[in-house]
Amino acid sequence: MSEKKRIRCKMRHNGRSLLLVLSLLSLLAGGCWDDRELNELGIVSGSAYDWEDNEWKGTYQVINPSSGSSSMGGSGGGSTSSPPFLTYTVKGNTIMQAIERTNLTSTREMFFSHSRITVIGESLAKRGISQLIDLFLRKPDARETVYVFLAEGEAGRILDQLMQLTKNQGAGIQLMIEQEARLTSYFPGIRLFEMAMQLSSDSESSTVPEIKLTGNRVMDRTDDTAQTDLPSRIAFGRLGVLKVDRFVGWLSQREAFGLSFLTDKVKKANISFPSTPGKSDRDDASVTLLHSSTSVHPIWEKDHFVMDIDIKAGGILTEIGSELDLEKASSMRQMEHAIENNIAETIDTSWHAVKKLNADVTGFAVSIHRNHPKRWKRIKQEDSWDTVFQNIEIRPHVKMKIERIGLIGSAYKSLEPK
Repeated sequence: MSEKKRIRCKMRHNGRSLLLVLSLLSLLAGGCWDDRELNELGIVSGSAYDWEDNEWKGTYQVINPSSGSSSMGGSGGGSTSSPPFLTYTVKGNTIMQAIERTNLTSTREMFFSHSRITVIGESLAKRGISQLIDLFLRKPDARETVYVFLAEGEAGRILDQLMQLTKNQGAGIQLMIEQEARLTSYFPGIRLFEMAMQLSSDSESSTVPEIKLTGNRVMDRTDDTAQTDLPSRIAFGRLGVLKVDRFVGWLSQREAFGLSFLTDKVKKANISFPSTPGKSDRDDASVTLLHSSTSVHPIWEKDHFVMDIDIKAGGILTEIGSELDLEKASSMRQMEHAIENNIAETIDTSWHAVKKLNADVTGFAVSIHRNHPKRWKRIKQEDSWDTVFQNIEIRPHVKMKIERIGLIGSAYKSLEPK
């Protein structure tokens, strides 16, 4: 290689090295535009909002970094008598004004990116929650994936309650609602962005589980959790119904269960039923549903819509209190028919409750829009959806299959000496 060529190669190599170094320096010099130290932040695990004295009232549950290991399952080197979280309650004309005022009472800035739940008081829900949804969708560190709950009384009171077996109450409630959806299917949890999508859909309605305390006193001292049975616990109650952005009423547990079938949200559930309906109407047997699927087909008949609802489910027999011979196919069909009637009646009960509230939490509007676009266009032009909804007729068709009968073939009652 000539001397000139060797010099040109070296200059090209040096130029590439210089570009690489400059690129790395630019990355290091840029940093993060909103970087903050961890010890400057108050990590919010849950929030609650009420409307009081014509103002927003926000309650924020902040993880206490000085809380150490305790009987609630924590670990660490802090004080065991210190509560696992602290709550801050502030008021403001706007939500952000309330959040800003927490800085006047705390040494740490509220940080919402790890928040798990938010609770809305009934008074605020009746007033309207569109501004709250807007904040969650707009604020950079707010999480639109938080689970949403309704409280009949003051929402902030829920966040003061301590839980056993977990230190992070927000994460604990999240686990409770996910477990509920997986095992019982009464109150499927809903995240804030899902609620916003449902309220802005053709149905303009959504449901939110109720969260409440089972007792009158809030257990907010760490000493309170040193009991095997707390006199007051966090529990799920009913299912709140929202229309547009306002609370319009509650559905009972049975009505909520029927809605889960209507909206295809049943994953696993227990159903009790009479095993010998001809002799007794008393529930004396149970089946655990292992799978269920629902399909809805809207049909225009004469002057109204009929919703054909096909439900297919299967499960395992888990108890029986009669002497029914499980070896006979007729006995199995008798029980399957009883379960089918139970599900159909539950759906019918739910449908009547939903019609009474006049809120399309069934999603029928979306289904009609998809299957009958021209007729839907006419409904929108005439602004007659509420009238059309009230005239809808449902026809549930339930097909149940008991796939297993458990570990013994005969009912234990039939083996008892006569």
